[in-house]
Amino acid sequence: MEKVIDRISITRFYPEKGQVELTEVFPNEKFLWNADVHPVPVKNRNWGPITYFSIWTSMIFIIPSWTLASIGIVMGLNVLQSIFLVFLGNLIVLIPMIIQSHGGARYGLAEPQLTRSRWGTYGAIFPSWIRAIIGAGWWGIESYIITEAATAMYAILTGKLNIVAYTVSHYSDYPFVLSKDFPQIFWGTFVAVIVLQIIVFYYSPVTKSQPILKWLARIGGPIILLSYLAAWLYFMSKVNWSVNLFSLSPSTHASLLSILAFLNANIAFWATMALTMPDYTRFAKNQFSQTIGQIPMPFLMLAVAVLATMTTATSLELYGQPIWDPIVLVSLHMPSPLSILILLGFMLATFLVNVFANAVGPAYDIANTFPKHLTWFRGSLILIAIGLALGAWSYYGNAYSYINNWLLTYGGLLGSVEGVIIFDYAIIRRFKFDLADVFLSSGRFKYWKGINPAAVITFLIISAIIYLPYPGESIALDNAWILSFLLSGVIYLPLMKYWVIPKYQPEIKGSLTHGYYSEETLRIFMKK
Repeated sequence: MEKVIDRISITRFYPEKGQVELTEVFPNEKFLWNADVHPVPVKNRNWGPITYFSIWTSMIFIIPSWTLASIGIVMGLNVLQSIFLVFLGNLIVLIPMIIQSHGGARYGLAEPQLTRSRWGTYGAIFPSWIRAIIGAGWWGIESYIITEAATAMYAILTGKLNIVAYTVSHYSDYPFVLSKDFPQIFWGTFVAVIVLQIIVFYYSPVTKSQPILKWLARIGGPIILLSYLAAWLYFMSKVNWSVNLFSLSPSTHASLLSILAFLNANIAFWATMALTMPDYTRFAKNQFSQTIGQIPMPFLMLAVAVLATMTTATSLELYGQPIWDPIVLVSLHMPSPLSILILLGFMLATFLVNVFANAVGPAYDIANTFPKHLTWFRGSLILIAIGLALGAWSYYGNAYSYINNWLLTYGGLLGSVEGVIIFDYAIIRRFKFDLADVFLSSGRFKYWKGINPAAVITFLIISAIIYLPYPGESIALDNAWILSFLLSGVIYLPLMKYWVIPKYQPEIKGSLTHGYYSEETLRIFMKK
């Protein structure tokens, strides 16, 4: 039986900002509520567009973004095709990202609690853990890259670059060069990098709008941008500002499936953030702030792809081999102390993306499993343990393994999860729902025993299409994110309209053309 609650009296809507806050707390709902996950009061939502732009600048100017265009060339695309698909993939993923971000900015909710309205109060744990595990894998990759930059600095300062140069000339998997040359230094530094991240997490309380993270984003963005620009300027000046991008020619010709696979991989690259952004937009001043701050994202990715290909083409002209890994390139072919400064910038860039993209959101997901005992910080510690167990950095050194075993594999999972979330929020709810029920075990998002069966059925059908072996299954995998996202709407919307809403949410009325609302929701949003 649904708990009797006056939703209208405890829910406040600010029409001038389009934001909603909850004035009631729910300490008795020990499995669904704690202070960290409670909607951020409107007065504490103080992140503006510069903060969101800085976050994206901090996250995009990283080593995996820099090397992304090279994967397209390995797969047989020419340089211009590869650069264009990097841009297109990120432009596509920006659309669900802005829609998902809207929920965080409107309701002050982090992603796991927002997801309860779509997957159910307890069912939301499942997609949250999918995102948490993927985030933990990326956390391991980025921590590895931070360590790579630090070890490169060690090689420079101790005069051991000749060892690195020899290995590079005999060993093609650049990300593993430094761990191979200096294993004790490398893995000791890896431990230090982990400890430093734990310290930052500890001093970033959610209840105070995570001030350290906001400060890091604002100062880190410009430093990171300058570091990558400095590397580009240095190598471009070495070739008198004249470089032939088409010297980076593929060894094979790309098939249509290879092109689609590379496009889907680029969508999957930030698909975790398309799900995660409410963890940051819950602090937004208004919708304008989060939207304007995020729109530059695909253009920043385009800029990185162009800078990376130009810089790599210069390395081919100057040194006879295309060096895509900027850590190796800067270490071997830039003078000290300039190389040291740029490597420090690379480390800061990777550290920030590891915090923003791979730790904050997944830590919320893990804490959402048992809010009574798991704070956001404790969730971050569990995240680190999962990331170390996964060892996803082992995929990073090989282009095909990176695309197929990592990006496309998790892209299919996230595509269906995000499809359910976006089609529910934008089509069924039309951006309006009963906020209090997110924290009520007997509320309107209870569905069937706390699980939305339409979301689960949709996910299982799509997972079978993407991952089960059958003739032509590779075609589905190569189109993993786009296929799973679109199919989720085809499956989920009819299930909700004809079954789940009439059976489990009879309080909400409407249609797919106009949206479904309860009487309380209409009154809260001042609609007659």
